[in-house]
Amino acid sequence: MNSEPPERKITTSPPPSFSSIPNEIIVSCLAVLSKSYYPQLSLVSKTFDSVILSSEILLARLHYKTQENFLHVCLQWPGRSLPSWFTLWIKPEQTLTNELDQEDTKCSGTTMLVPIPCSYSPCVPTSYIGMAGSKYYDLIQYSISPVPSPLLVCDKGSAFTLREAPRMKLPRKNPVACILDGKIYVMGGCNADESTNWAEVFDPNTQTWESLPDPGPRLRSSLIKIIYPNEGKVYVSNSEKKRYFYDPKEMRWGVAAMTRKVERMCIIAGVLYAYGDENCFLWFDTKNEEWRVVKGLEVLCRNCCASALSVANYGGKMLVLWDKKQPYKWYNTNIWCSVIALERRNGDDDVWGIVEWASVVLTVPSAYVFLRCRVETE
Repeated sequence: MNSEPPERKITTSPPPSFSSIPNEIIVSCLAVLSKSYYPQLSLVSKTFDSVILSSEILLARLHYKTQENFLHVCLQWPGRSLPSWFTLWIKPEQTLTNELDQEDTKCSGTTMLVPIPCSYSPCVPTSYIGMAGSKYYDLIQYSISPVPSPLLVCDKGSAFTLREAPRMKLPRKNPVACILDGKIYVMGGCNADESTNWAEVFDPNTQTWESLPDPGPRLRSSLIKIIYPNEGKVYVSNSEKKRYFYDPKEMRWGVAAMTRKVERMCIIAGVLYAYGDENCFLWFDTKNEEWRVVKGLEVLCRNCCASALSVANYGGKMLVLWDKKQPYKWYNTNIWCSVIALERRNGDDDVWGIVEWASVVLTVPSAYVFLRCRVETE
C-alpha cells in the first residue's frame, strides 16, 4: 500500500505586466521621481517610455511640484547632417567648484553635457508659458506648419491632459508668448505683412482673442529674441537690438531706450539681463531706463572674452555658456558653464553676481556649431 501523498502540481502565474497598471498610477509614480532617472526607466518598458515622452508627465510634475531645471543644448558636429542634443548632468552630492583661474582645465566629470539618446531628445513640442487664474498654459513650439491654436491649456488638478484653447484669428508657427495681468499675449509666427493680426491677446475669462494694433513693419519683419511682461507693459526685444513695448492701457506700441548693444538676454525675477558688447554682463534698470553692469563678475568676463554662447534663467540664477579653445590644441574647444547667484545691494541700486561654480562641461571639435540651448522646468 502506497502511503505517500500524491504530488501536488505547482502552478505559477505569469509576472504582472506594466500594461495592467492604470496609466494614471504610472504617471503619478514617475512624476515624483527625479528626471535624472528617466533615460534608464524609459528602457524598462514601452509603457514607461511612452509615458515619459508624453505631455501628461510634465503636467503631473507641475501638479505635484516636483519640477526641476534642466539645461538642454543643441550642437552641430562637422560632417553630420543632423544636430545632437545634450543635457547638463551634475553629479549628486558633490561640492561644485569655480575653476575659472585653473590652467589647462578639462572636464572633471562632476558637471557634464551628456548626449541625449534620439528617442529621449527634448522634442515635446510645447513650452510652458505660465499660469493665469486656475489654468496652466503651454505654447506649441517647433511645429512644421502653422497651427490654428498654438495655445494649450490645462485645468489645475485635472487628469494632466492638455486641450486646445479657442482658435486664434490667424494660424501660427512657433510664435512667442507671455502672460500679463491674467491675459496671454501671443506674437509672430506668421507672415511679416500680416499687419492686422500679427499680435493677439487671449482673455481666459471671456475665452476670446483680440487683435493688437499693428506694431509696424520693422518689428513684424524681425526675429523676436525675447518677450516679457514688466510694470504693466509687454516688452519685445528683436534681432535688430531694439526694444519695443506694448501698453495695454493706452493700446499703443512704443520704442524703449537702448543705450548699449546687448546680446543673449534672459529674464530673472522680473529683471532683464544680457551679455553686453563690451564683454560684460548687464542688467536693465527700469527706473532710470538704462543698462548697468552686474558687479563682481570681472574674472568671469575675462574668461568669456566675448565668446558667450548663451545666458539663461536657471531656477532664479544666471547660467552662462561660453567656449574657449584648448591651449596648444587648436582643433579642440572647451564648452564652459557657470551658474551665478544674483544679489541686490546698496538699496537695490546695484546688482552683484556671485559665481557658484564654473567648469568645462564638454570638449568638442573646434569646427562645431552652437545652435541653441534652453532651460526647461520639467
